[in-house]
Amino acid sequence: MPIDILSSLNTGGSGLNITDLTETLTAAEIDPRKSLINDRIDAAELRVSGYERLRTQAETLSEALTLMQGLSPRTLASDTSAVAVSLTDAQALDMQDATLAVDSLAQAQVLKYEGYAAADTPIGAGTLTVSFGRWSDETPSVFTEGDTAATTLRFTEDSTLSDLAEALSGVEGVSARVIDVGDGSFALGVIAEPGAANALRFSVAAGASDALAAFDFSNGPETVQVQAGQDAHLRLNGIAVTRPTNVIDDLLPGVTLTLTATTSTPATLRATPNTEGALAVMQSFVEMVNATKSLVESLTARGYGSGTTAGELAGDSLADTIMQGMEALLGQGYGTGGVHLADLGILTERDGTLTLNEAVFTDALTENPALLDPLILDDLGSTADVELIATGSYIPSGGEFTLIRNPETGAALLDGVPLFGTMQDDGRWVYGVTSGPMSGVRIFAGPDVEIATLTAAPSLTSSLMTYLGDVLASDAALAQREAAEQDGLAADADALAALDRRAEDVRARYLARFTEMERVVTQLNSTGDYLTNLIDAWNSSD
Repeated sequence: MPIDILSSLNTGGSGLNITDLTETLTAAEIDPRKSLINDRIDAAELRVSGYERLRTQAETLSEALTLMQGLSPRTLASDTSAVAVSLTDAQALDMQDATLAVDSLAQAQVLKYEGYAAADTPIGAGTLTVSFGRWSDETPSVFTEGDTAATTLRFTEDSTLSDLAEALSGVEGVSARVIDVGDGSFALGVIAEPGAANALRFSVAAGASDALAAFDFSNGPETVQVQAGQDAHLRLNGIAVTRPTNVIDDLLPGVTLTLTATTSTPATLRATPNTEGALAVMQSFVEMVNATKSLVESLTARGYGSGTTAGELAGDSLADTIMQGMEALLGQGYGTGGVHLADLGILTERDGTLTLNEAVFTDALTENPALLDPLILDDLGSTADVELIATGSYIPSGGEFTLIRNPETGAALLDGVPLFGTMQDDGRWVYGVTSGPMSGVRIFAGPDVEIATLTAAPSLTSSLMTYLGDVLASDAALAQREAAEQDGLAADADALAALDRRAEDVRARYLARFTEMERVVTQLNSTGDYLTNLIDAWNSSD
């Protein structure tokens, strides 16, 4: 209880504790209003916490779906280290075994010019032309130029061996450097791109210095060639093929081959269903969906009955609406065949949770690895000679779209919207779609295509990710609810501050009134004492 100094000092007043009385009356006026606001703040903070938990769960699920899209329902293995394999397009992979014999590896042409005293040895002035093509195996060798244009390099009187190396390295497809041999001399090493058709020919024009002319081997590379360029020679299922590189991505659909050595016996390339990896990923998916459902049920619990607690979002339909949208997507069929989760042994129980039957899942995937594709991989297709490639900005959306183009000019329309396109070296045209449902897709059309139907079928994962992206968007209902609650909390904080200021005013008003009352009572008491004393004096004089 506050000490009423004024009343203690003024013993002639009313005897009331006016400070305590002031606080009591002020509290009676202010505290009920404060209590209402604090209760409102507590409820709002609970809802904010609930929305934050809901948002975090949606973000976590979206991240898990992104990882899930990287799942391959198939694996590919080689039985020898001489041939490494990597899967680039699981949908394009042929599940039939293949054999691959490596008879020779691709190698780059290597040239060496030696016997120089220093890296800055002068080479003098002149012009040197670098040509690309193929040297024949006959003697003397005959050079056949390829499609790559020749490059002419010009040098001045003060040019050095290092300048030549730098200039050669500036030519695409050529790498050159000056090498300290270690015996006091220096050499110029030059390397071309791998492949027999990527060999180099140096031609020095007449009138050049003798030092620069020494780099000419237009009549044959034998005097400076350390290693001839050659192609990789392979036999795929017994069929002889050649490639200019040891990294090959156009021999088996959806596969990149890396050759590291020749083989004494053909390598076996075997594709198998990735049942273990797929099972682990899908089990995590089921657990994540169930965790999301459990969270929603906890947040929206009404708290009826003894021993039950209401959730942070009790009475708020937003969380239930979000979950219902997810459940609708989980129950749909995907792909042209309408593949459902149930086809892979993923069932919805009576309580709404998902369960995964491992045996059914494994059997289904073993029998048909493509069964998982519509759930994790978007399907872009077309009629005619048209290829569709999705970029990172593509947001899958199902539907059919019509491409109309003029083969003569390349002008094209997608559902009536003009497309900007460019012609490629192979005669095909490439168009980028920047708006509409196909935004983010690149269209590669053959030169003769006039009309084509394009189809887009988003996978389960893409559909869920798009849905969750909409849920988490800054203008979506969740963000609006969060913003409204934060605005309400800010307004309530201002209201509490205003009540504190009002309490000071009320307290000052009551204290002023009671102080004035004390003054009047004290004055009256003083007058009464004077009269009493006066009367007592009169009586004593009698």
